[in-house]
Amino acid sequence: MRSRIFSSKYLKTISKGQLWMPAFIALGFLLAFPVTGMVKLSSWSDLQYSALQNQILYNNLWKDGFVLSGMIISSIAAFINSVNGFIYLYSGKKTDYYHGLPMKRTEMFLERVFSGLVYYLIPYIIAEFLMICIGAARGFFSLSIMGMAVKMFFLHIIIYLVIYFSIVLVISVTGNMLMGILCLGGMYLYGIVLNLILVAYGQSFWQTFFPEYQFNALLHMASPGTLILSMVSDYAEGKTGKLLAAVIILGVIFGVLAWTAYKKRPSESAGKSMVYSWISIVVRFMVVVPGGLAVGWIFYSLTTGKVRILWWIFGMILGTVIIHGLSETIYQMSFQGFFTKKLQLVIAGALVAVCALIFQKDLLHFDSYIPKQEDIASMNLNMMSFDQDYYENVQKTKDGEYEITDANNWAEPAMAFVGKNGIGDQTYKALQDIVSSNPKGEVIDGDYTYYSIIKYTLKSGKEIYRKYWIGTENLSALVKGLYEEENLKEQKFGFLNLDQKYLKNIGLNDASGNGYSIFQNDSDKMKQLLEAMKKDVDAATAEDFMQAPEVKMDFAYQFPDKQSVNNMIPGNTNANVQYANWIVGIYPSFKNTLAILKETGYPLTVEDLDIEKIMLNYFNDDDGQQEDVTYEKPEEIKALKEALTIRYNGYVDKDSEIYQNIYVSVLTDKGGAVNTYGLKTEKLPDFVKEKITELGITQSSMQVDEPVTKEETVYTDDEEDVATQAIIGGADAPSEIYLDSTVG
Repeated sequence: MRSRIFSSKYLKTISKGQLWMPAFIALGFLLAFPVTGMVKLSSWSDLQYSALQNQILYNNLWKDGFVLSGMIISSIAAFINSVNGFIYLYSGKKTDYYHGLPMKRTEMFLERVFSGLVYYLIPYIIAEFLMICIGAARGFFSLSIMGMAVKMFFLHIIIYLVIYFSIVLVISVTGNMLMGILCLGGMYLYGIVLNLILVAYGQSFWQTFFPEYQFNALLHMASPGTLILSMVSDYAEGKTGKLLAAVIILGVIFGVLAWTAYKKRPSESAGKSMVYSWISIVVRFMVVVPGGLAVGWIFYSLTTGKVRILWWIFGMILGTVIIHGLSETIYQMSFQGFFTKKLQLVIAGALVAVCALIFQKDLLHFDSYIPKQEDIASMNLNMMSFDQDYYENVQKTKDGEYEITDANNWAEPAMAFVGKNGIGDQTYKALQDIVSSNPKGEVIDGDYTYYSIIKYTLKSGKEIYRKYWIGTENLSALVKGLYEEENLKEQKFGFLNLDQKYLKNIGLNDASGNGYSIFQNDSDKMKQLLEAMKKDVDAATAEDFMQAPEVKMDFAYQFPDKQSVNNMIPGNTNANVQYANWIVGIYPSFKNTLAILKETGYPLTVEDLDIEKIMLNYFNDDDGQQEDVTYEKPEEIKALKEALTIRYNGYVDKDSEIYQNIYVSVLTDKGGAVNTYGLKTEKLPDFVKEKITELGITQSSMQVDEPVTKEETVYTDDEEDVATQAIIGGADAPSEIYLDSTVG
């Protein structure tokens, strides 16, 4: 019998009256491959893409577009074939009929799996072959295309089998349509819903919880659907190894479980809610415990004050009772079962209470956790809230291309901080101090704080994310450690190791904050500047980088970029380029660099500024009143100059040393200064102190800096939205001034 069920004659016999299935699947694959391909080819022709661009787009279609459209049709085919083959299990009469046939359960299972696979494969192969022929007729044929077609074929078979066996498994363990739909939906949505609940609790009860990267395994891998989508996404990027293996293993597990459940399923199970009682218990707890937590969190989030804990407890009790009762009602198909299984209800309630206490009391020590120093391979730090420097990572690949990692993508491996032997002692000590001093409230009381996120990458490959409020003292210690023990210096000044031929512009933000392009047409002077800066950077210590910079400089680079679907412009035959930008401070110890910059004639320090007036805005935190005072007398300006300092990086400015209740505006002979200034508390002029006393101002005790999105300032000759005016800029040649809109 086993050989007969795989014969073409037997297949024709059982297919009578069911030809609509392969016909429907064939229509789907024709739309997914040939029709989609012809539409794309026609649109590319209309848009006048070049021959090379058409080839790139066509190759990408086989790596991405056809994979996605084929996945959709494969999923539909798996659903149709599995339901058509095994839905009879929900009918007592049909079950008695089929199980009365002279066929073993194993043979019946294999026959339905085989026939469904044939209904899927024949339309797929025909549609894919037609698409290959259409592409060849347009001049797109190569062994590479054939290889991608074969890979896609096997990829879609794997996806088909995973979805097929998952549905067969659900049908085999459930006894009616309603329970089958609920269990199938739960299988594909459970990980997503559980992720939402855990993230909600983490945000509510864990101070250092960072939701963007937490519980990602649940979101992307806890259900067959999301795991398949993640695999397809990786396949488009050319990296499917681990996820492909995981999907294959999942398919094998589903296949074995489906076959076992089908083989052992009692014939009289049709009409019941769940075929196997132990599965019903497992499913109940999997639903009731998260459900009770979810309802409790809803009550918690809608209330405030001391009573919110009571409402939270009430919500968890209510949710647990109702969801447990509804699940039992569905199992028994009767409301009389609502309050049965009281022992299981009590156990579920206890589990909900334990889970709630884990979050509310932080029994897992989530907030206080820090990996062991010897276990940390590297760390990433989001510096955007306290560092005005901007830097990117440029790496040359094996094929000679350049990969650029933007500084905003701080969590990428390319932006990781690591020393020669892993994280150093000073850096780790600063991290420990940050963790131990992190508040239970929103900010650290009585200190200046910055919000940041840290990513720990362990030597095992595991990634751990935490968010912290970091006090100025701990922040300075951490950044100093990154300069001294890790590769922060190499990260920030990595452009000094790049070929000068890619450097397109050097910008200077002087002490007033105004931006200039310097040495624009003098490659020798550019070279001198780069060599001087490299010498200064190599000689600089961590202490040097903890000083306030004199000025800021902007280095704009332009690298060749291979053409891809991400940067393609119809008809463009020019070489593709990509840009990288660095904005870094020039520190007092950079004597060689400052000597060359001095040749430009631009003011490099506050003392060099020709200040005409200084406006101070005094504000009183106690009553909200404020007053503007303008100082124009030479002696006043001279006294204020001694206290004036440029506000730059948070770990350098030492906020506690700058008077917080005064905003400073500076007007020079070139107009309003762009930089942000502060007054050093210890050098406040007497007339400023008198004004503070007169207004009854007390120094602010706290400042919180939220994360900010850094804006890049790119200097280009053809930029239309930047005001320019020609002035004499350096000793060798005129340059152009660019009024920079960023705050220095």
